[in-house]
Amino acid sequence: MPRTERAAGATERAGREAHTRDAPRPEEARGAKPNPTHRHGGTVDLDRVDVGILRILQGDARASFRDIAKRVGVSVPTVSARVKTLEQLGILRGYRAQIDAARLNETTLVLFVRAKPASVGSVGQAIAAMEETREVAQLRGTQLLVHATFSRSGTMDGFLERVAQVPGVEGYEHHVTTRFLKEEPRAVIADGLNTSLICFECKGPIDGEPVRVHLDGRDHYLCCRSCERLYVGRVKQLKARARR
Repeated sequence: MPRTERAAGATERAGREAHTRDAPRPEEARGAKPNPTHRHGGTVDLDRVDVGILRILQGDARASFRDIAKRVGVSVPTVSARVKTLEQLGILRGYRAQIDAARLNETTLVLFVRAKPASVGSVGQAIAAMEETREVAQLRGTQLLVHATFSRSGTMDGFLERVAQVPGVEGYEHHVTTRFLKEEPRAVIADGLNTSLICFECKGPIDGEPVRVHLDGRDHYLCCRSCERLYVGRVKQLKARARR
């Protein structure tokens, strides 16, 4: 083969190899990264990958990372990194089975509790600490919405007596549910969602620009340099133990 043809062939092969090395994977070409995107001060926008992961897990918390990756169109490591970040941001708080209390012949009670203005917080905490309480929501003004469930209806009166004795309670109104016509997760997963950043170390809110540390292929958000030192040091210790 003439020298000029050999040189041209080598140049063509080198060009193909360079293109192969530089060409992004399909998920990267669509903007999928191991982190939520478009950070604005103390908030972060969730992109289509985050939204897709949340939709799938909300519908089936048992879905595997492999299944999620296939359905969202990204790699398994990307799903793993995104899920970990969503957990640390406090968006994914747990993975639970949805158990039907009615099928267990349990009774659910709904209470509207009125509290003194200065005691709303402490009253809510005291009622939330009771074993039968399933949910407490603070409403506008001085009211609390409480859901409580009882395996035996005879224990309901004792619960109401304890609620009435909580310091700061001015009164309550209660209703026994006969059936639920609709039960859906509270979070509505839609495009264009965003969340406020919290510190991965102290779990406090981040005001302004966060301290961002890139570890294990994803961003970690801290509120200050002190939390950064503590967090990075703890991660290094965990890695050192894992290598032993």
